[in-house]
Amino acid sequence: MKHDYVFSLKPDHSLSTKQLEGKKYDKERLMILICCNEDGSEKILLWVIGKYANPRYFKNVNMNSLDFQYRANKRAWMTGALFEEYVRCLDAKMYGRKILLILDDCPSHPKTIEGLRNVELYFLPPNTTLKIQPSDAGMIRAFKLHYRRRFYRCLLERFAVGEIKPEKINVLEAINLATSAWTKDVQRPTIDENCSRHAKFGVWKPPMLKT
Repeated sequence: MKHDYVFSLKPDHSLSTKQLEGKKYDKERLMILICCNEDGSEKILLWVIGKYANPRYFKNVNMNSLDFQYRANKRAWMTGALFEEYVRCLDAKMYGRKILLILDDCPSHPKTIEGLRNVELYFLPPNTTLKIQPSDAGMIRAFKLHYRRRFYRCLLERFAVGEIKPEKINVLEAINLATSAWTKDVQRPTIDENCSRHAKFGVWKPPMLKT
């Protein structure tokens, strides 16, 4: 599951709901991949795809200590090579387990990846994603709402201490906000009850026999 997001998008309406004019918005985007099991009890660390391979704010950061994985290409978009890398990393993480990875029918998703031992790929039929993909049943929306809440709180805190351009956040700050939104704010009930069950996913249970 993935989502393309403008990470520093400011509000474009005032309290009176009048659209603010004369504003130029930062259009830098990040591609964020979210993945979890059916009931939300296990969430995979975010994979983030940005535009720059070595953002300057990562200069003194130990990449191995981060709570996310960062990759890059010129368009900050998913490619077949990145998708294969992601699946192989997930396959290694799932050592000794067997999982079914449910995916959108996207051109950047290779249909066959040789040598997988623990992950089986299942691609949803075309034009069915919005109806039966749990992430589109509210998971992505919840993630975005929590990210925005954290972003606006950060903006207000910076404004309160008089920072210049308090709304300007860098890529690393944005990813840290996204990581907190995913790991702390998107709760199991949202994933299980509101998303997976809505999309008719779940462990099958035999019907009760009446005596």
